[in-house]
Amino acid sequence: MKIRSIRSVGKLPVYDLSVNSDNYDEQQYVLENGVVTHNTGIMYSANTVFIISKAQEKDGTELAGWKFTINIEKSRYVKEKSKLPFTVMYEDGIQKWTAIFDIAMESGFITKPKVGWYNLVDPETGEVDEKNYRQADVVTNNAFFEKLVKNVDFKEFVERKFKLSATQKKSDDNHREDDVEMDMDTDE
Repeated sequence: MKIRSIRSVGKLPVYDLSVNSDNYDEQQYVLENGVVTHNTGIMYSANTVFIISKAQEKDGTELAGWKFTINIEKSRYVKEKSKLPFTVMYEDGIQKWTAIFDIAMESGFITKPKVGWYNLVDPETGEVDEKNYRQADVVTNNAFFEKLVKNVDFKEFVERKFKLSATQKKSDDNHREDDVEMDMDTDE
């Protein structure tokens, strides 16, 4: 199969692919997220599909690194349409707490009293630290995040947000077992 031509379609980032083949001569469209409108068998047969996007992370006008976002398109273990951001800087490497920072903000373990400033909430006592921090200072605070990821309430929040429902899986498993028992009863 050879690609005969590629041309943009309209104003949106969609491309028309003309394909030459002995038994295949059709138009295909590649959407913005990389999904091809025809021959999507790979997408349907995959157990897990992640699409990774990236954006520049700048220090002033210079490129300092990249901010990657993992978009969960399809998964048996994680809720679809979940997004997991993380940052990789040229000087420091992977900033391991960047994704946890966003989740901690959402769960209330980090508060934002004013634009650009953050307060930490003690995971054990629930007390808000009166000192204001910048995001760069919070993301490098290993002691806070290590305490946070051990916190039971935070773990439960993360499971509710990302994990597929365990009760749903159990009910599906129980349903299958009931079907097997019914089949066994009817065979006798």
